[in-house]
Amino acid sequence: MDSPPEGGERQLILRVATRLYSALGYDNTSVEQIADAAGVDPADVNACFAGKQQLYLEVMEQVRDLVTTALRARTDELAAAPPEGRGEALHRFIDAYIDMCVAHPEIPALWMHRWLSDASDISEVEARDAQPLTRFIVNSVTRLAEPVRADPLHLTYTMIWCVHGFVLSGVLDGRGIRIGIDDPAQLGRFRAHMHQLFGRALGLPPLSGEVSGAT
Repeated sequence: MDSPPEGGERQLILRVATRLYSALGYDNTSVEQIADAAGVDPADVNACFAGKQQLYLEVMEQVRDLVTTALRARTDELAAAPPEGRGEALHRFIDAYIDMCVAHPEIPALWMHRWLSDASDISEVEARDAQPLTRFIVNSVTRLAEPVRADPLHLTYTMIWCVHGFVLSGVLDGRGIRIGIDDPAQLGRFRAHMHQLFGRALGLPPLSGEVSGAT
């Protein structure tokens, strides 16, 4: 059972619901499970959030706010960077996105569930919580993509797909053991790969220490 954080019972229920929705998905999580994990009565959950759907919407709103807070400075920097500084700004944005997902793996987990049609009856989440920030990133990437005729929408989603996949599942090493964000060396390799992938896709000069050209 979780202990109440600052903000009391309501914040406790939100925290527990976030953990359960990210682990089990919305469709497989009941109000009774959330109440039991939080150590409260199901009636208390419904009193605070007017039901499971409203609780889910508030969880996803918190996720949106966390993502916006974590990335806003980097997206603003990317949008405002002069031509000679756009490459470095993009690399800093990629690092910020990786760092955010590593610190909060519940974020890619919640969105992975939605990609698999979890909570498909709650259709407003993408338009309300995902699209505004995604569109801002795409617009910022467009200035880098246009000179090399790259697709800014799919470049943006390539980053999202890759980062979410690595954070949630890692990679198999030579022994068939899955390793990922808990292994600093593997996380460093993934970060370097993402820089190289986007640098080459956009025709950017290599970062210091990065090998230029095919090997």
